[in-house]
Amino acid sequence: MNWGYYLLVIIVFIGATYTVIPDMFLHRLGIGSWKRQYTPGVAITFDDGPNSETTPQILDILDEYKVKATFFVTGENAIRYSNLVKEIKQRGHHIGAHSNSHRYAWFMSPMQTWRDWEECVSIIENLTGTAVQWVRPPWGTFNLVTWLWIKVRKKRAVLWNVEGHDWKVRRNPEQIASSILRKTKEGSILVLHDAGGEKGAPENTVRALKTICRKIVEEQKLPLVKLEFPDWPWWRRLVFALWEKWERFFARIYHVERINSTNFLRLSKTIYKGPNLYTSDGRLLAKAGDKVGEIHFESGRLRGNENDIQKAAVRALRLARESLPELARYIVENPEYKNIEVFFGLTMINRGVKGLGFSVQDISIKGLKRGVYLLQKVIKWIYGPTRKVRGSKHPGDQPKIVWISRQQLLERWFPTNDELLENLSESPGIHSGDEASH
Repeated sequence: MNWGYYLLVIIVFIGATYTVIPDMFLHRLGIGSWKRQYTPGVAITFDDGPNSETTPQILDILDEYKVKATFFVTGENAIRYSNLVKEIKQRGHHIGAHSNSHRYAWFMSPMQTWRDWEECVSIIENLTGTAVQWVRPPWGTFNLVTWLWIKVRKKRAVLWNVEGHDWKVRRNPEQIASSILRKTKEGSILVLHDAGGEKGAPENTVRALKTICRKIVEEQKLPLVKLEFPDWPWWRRLVFALWEKWERFFARIYHVERINSTNFLRLSKTIYKGPNLYTSDGRLLAKAGDKVGEIHFESGRLRGNENDIQKAAVRALRLARESLPELARYIVENPEYKNIEVFFGLTMINRGVKGLGFSVQDISIKGLKRGVYLLQKVIKWIYGPTRKVRGSKHPGDQPKIVWISRQQLLERWFPTNDELLENLSESPGIHSGDEASH
């Protein structure tokens, strides 16, 4: 009886090591896999295809909304619809491997698992002429050999963090879209299905896709982005996730608003704490206690590959220049900003902003200056390149107040046609003789 007990323990241990343990780490916890991406946008992925009926419709919708998605295809369907695989690539989308036969990993032997992935990758690479970098197991489920194969072949396991259970035929398009939109945020990877699932389910996915694309961009003001991953170690991914939670909390508490899905700048209303701000002719624009607008950077868009901090600053200024016209329009079109005379920011990226119409002033409150300096150093470290950058100790690398009056902002950056200017005639600050409100 003792031998039977020990044998049972050994069998359970081997079974758990082969199935439950790798699946828990890679699938449930996301350790060793990628369950999200690290841009301020949203990436869309599709599983189980391609399919001759639904995949072409999905490709057309993606073209309509200028979205580049990732298709995780099975080897069997890739052979059956080889022209569609080639078309997916030709339209600029990524193609990943979703196994050859779409079987549950726990019920496959080590040899079957290894051969299944080898065959799938070989089929895709022969059709596309491009090496497969990303894989996604069916149902996101792993066994030990799946993990070993990924490590040996140097692939990246890509999962998801938002789904609408669109493979169930009882889920209508409205339910699919509502479920996905409710959970979508910066860094989301959406999973949808262009094939497979219950009969008739992919048609619901097609009908839901337009709503998903439109509302993510228009209502949630998030860009739809092509899937990509930084070369970050696990600890940096963890730090980023914690920092991101803080930024969301800050934005919610202080009502920091996005302008639209692509704008580099965000905006909030706040009570100004000083120092006094004056026009060039000495007129007081803002003093401590006034309600002002505060301009914020969308930090996620600061992430880049520049190995020189000055180049990164130039890129930030270019993004700001491209974003200011929409910021000006947003201010005009939102009545809550009607009585705001001054818009300011606290930033270390202050060289060159005078060319954008901003004034630059030292921060006189030492504690605030030190706090802004440390905060923006953290942001620079989190969103900057992994390797040490040149120029990171520039002697002028100090935070300052940058500000622009409402009048200057609108005159310089708002479209100057007669109809629009007529609509602005009652806005404070548009006439040079207007006095600042306090």
